[in-house]
Amino acid sequence: MSLPPVSRLFFFIIAALSALFIYSGLVSAISVRELLGLDEAKSEKAPAPENKVADPAKKTQVAPKQGSDDIAARLDYDELQIVISLIDEKQRAPILADEEAFRNFVQNEADNKSVLSAAIANKIDQNEKTLFLARRGAENVLREIYLNQLIASKIPADFPTGQQVKDYYNQNKDKFVVEERVHVWQIFLPITEGMDKKEIELLKKQAESLSNDLQKGKLEFAKIVQQYSGHPASRINDGYMGLIKVTELRPGVREPLMALAEGAISKPVTTDTGIHIFKRGTTVPRHEVALEQVRDQIKKLLNTQIRGQLRKEIYKQARVTYPADLDDKKIEEWRLKLRTNIPTGTVSSTN
Repeated sequence: MSLPPVSRLFFFIIAALSALFIYSGLVSAISVRELLGLDEAKSEKAPAPENKVADPAKKTQVAPKQGSDDIAARLDYDELQIVISLIDEKQRAPILADEEAFRNFVQNEADNKSVLSAAIANKIDQNEKTLFLARRGAENVLREIYLNQLIASKIPADFPTGQQVKDYYNQNKDKFVVEERVHVWQIFLPITEGMDKKEIELLKKQAESLSNDLQKGKLEFAKIVQQYSGHPASRINDGYMGLIKVTELRPGVREPLMALAEGAISKPVTTDTGIHIFKRGTTVPRHEVALEQVRDQIKKLLNTQIRGQLRKEIYKQARVTYPADLDDKKIEEWRLKLRTNIPTGTVSSTN
């Protein structure tokens, strides 16, 4: 007898807990088998004290009884065919192309069945909230299948056409522009909280001295970065800040930096965080990205947009054709009741 359709949800709950136990076993001295009540050898050496009653739940909530036909783990070709057909073609191909990969895939499915059987044997599927979650999960899947099928039926096979892609590109050329950028290096002397005016003045004098010596070629920029700079991210790259959009440079920094010649070093620039000494690199001019460079990107974007619009329209139409009986008064009544009447319990409890 096959497992009921609702059973897959129970597997995911148990599998998640199993993964947690396995991870714990990797990082601690606790026996996973002992936690699951399977470490018989240890149980024989350390039996429960006579004045205490052992908890049978700690020993038997793992697998179904051998020979129990109604919950035995089964995996057949027909089910496996459905499972493999639902996998994305790019992921499916390597599984079917390699004997070991396929064997691992089948073993994983069989293991899933075994854990699912354990969950059912321990009556996880008899909990009211678990059943609700399973039903809700099935409803979600059904809704998404309906939406995807309807959306696919409404989108023409050749959408978007070459002309539609070209029209979008021409109407949105401002989105396909790479702005002017500049390579920037810096030495950063931070002004820390609690510094008094005297300390800040001394820091400014130090920055002036460093800047002057760098401009005269008496010091090497990279060495000064390693010795003085308080910006860790750029210090590991000899002060390199990256290729930065000119428009993204902070006010007060953009003007003195862009006024420098390529390779020149700035006078100290003070901001609200500290004192900067900049070195300007080459500038990459602003340029438009050609249509051919973004054709695939535009196709994906148009497909995403049309799917989103169709999805909203389907919801809107369903709301009209199959309306739920709702009104503001009822919604507010529900809110007030739920504030003081939330059901207790978890999906892991059993009846």
